[in-house]
Amino acid sequence: MESLLDAVEKCLYCGFCEALCPTIRVGPHRGYGPRGRIALIKYYLDKGSASRELVSSIFSCLLCGSCVRACPALIDVPDLVRRMRSILVADVGFEGIDGEIVAIR
Repeated sequence: MESLLDAVEKCLYCGFCEALCPTIRVGPHRGYGPRGRIALIKYYLDKGSASRELVSSIFSCLLCGSCVRACPALIDVPDLVRRMRSILVADVGFEGIDGEIVAIR
């Protein structure tokens, strides 16, 4: 299996995926779209820290796969998001606060 870092580094940041993503329009910024999620995954892998916004973006993905159909690099964003969710739960741990998922240290 391809490493998570190798997979996110394939992103061309072309933005074709954003037109099909149902969550980018409801999020407060582009981190709620596939391209933004890839950038956030890469940030976490490089820096090892998860902000509330990073967690919210990763867990807001519907895993619908619409982005995959538009991706010229054939990146399986839902797979990357699933893998990142597992990493966040294992490495950081999570606890609900007022019905919201937030990272705890």
